[in-house]
Amino acid sequence: MARIFEGTDAAWDGMILAYRHSGVFLQSSAWARVQVARGNVCVRIVDASGAPSLWVALSVMRGLWVWYCPKGPILLPNSDEWQSIVAVLQEKKHASLIRIEPPHASHTDLISLKFSRRRDISPAHTLITHIDKNEDDLFASFHEKTRYNIRVAAKHGVVVKKITGAELKSCEREILSLYQETGNRHGIAAAPTEDLRALFAAGDVWAAFFENKIIATSLHTGCGSMMTYVHGASDYEHRSLMAPYALHWAVMREAHARGFELYDWWGAAPVGDSAHKLAGVTRFKVGFGGDFVSAPGTFEAGIDRVRFRLYTALRRLLRRS
Repeated sequence: MARIFEGTDAAWDGMILAYRHSGVFLQSSAWARVQVARGNVCVRIVDASGAPSLWVALSVMRGLWVWYCPKGPILLPNSDEWQSIVAVLQEKKHASLIRIEPPHASHTDLISLKFSRRRDISPAHTLITHIDKNEDDLFASFHEKTRYNIRVAAKHGVVVKKITGAELKSCEREILSLYQETGNRHGIAAAPTEDLRALFAAGDVWAAFFENKIIATSLHTGCGSMMTYVHGASDYEHRSLMAPYALHWAVMREAHARGFELYDWWGAAPVGDSAHKLAGVTRFKVGFGGDFVSAPGTFEAGIDRVRFRLYTALRRLLRRS
């Protein structure tokens, strides 16, 4: 039967780090601390087979809660084990549905367990660059235009560094403003300020400077052998300086020096889909080389069947409006 994990963070991460899939950081103790800082309830569960899964209780609308397992469960439980997991979760917080993102399960297995596909929360498709090579070989593996743009940034005097401590505090407003500006430019909502602050505390914040002004920034988190690019923003006015190229090149070099082997770009257009909303940014990412990786995506199933049907119907109506 499933049970709540009551060991240390180090012991939990020891189990999680045995896996190398995209988004594994969302199952780590560090991510649990981010969720707690956001005011969410987190539960760490170990099922009968010993497989770990981190769950977060989220309010999806008034009076309706979901148990969400981001990029998990890592191993898909069988039907009986699901009942055991749900029972443990419901003792902590009553929810009407569960939402999962298993990295390796088949679509057929998920449908047989009464899960239905929904819009992705975490990226189902991504690009992973191998950085487990020396600096010269890594640079040579990039596309010619990417190498050229890195040199352009250097020629113009773009300086990249990791921002920590007092410097991060003094730059925070400028960085948050850049995220807002980038979101507005692309027609997407930037992450809420308090969420970004929680992520800043848990990850690595990098910035590219030109004449003492931040013109590009990124947020990264490392877990096991994987360094993941979680968020990024750039100044459109200074786009000709190619700061994002210099930024990622600096992060990759530092990640390699710290022993990371893989660089997850955390989102890409599906292979061959030139009309996808991420097609443009995917071309930028592909310039750094790597392998396309796909997962089944995000799925949901009802615990409280009546409320789940109402929620599903309302979501469809809102999508049409």
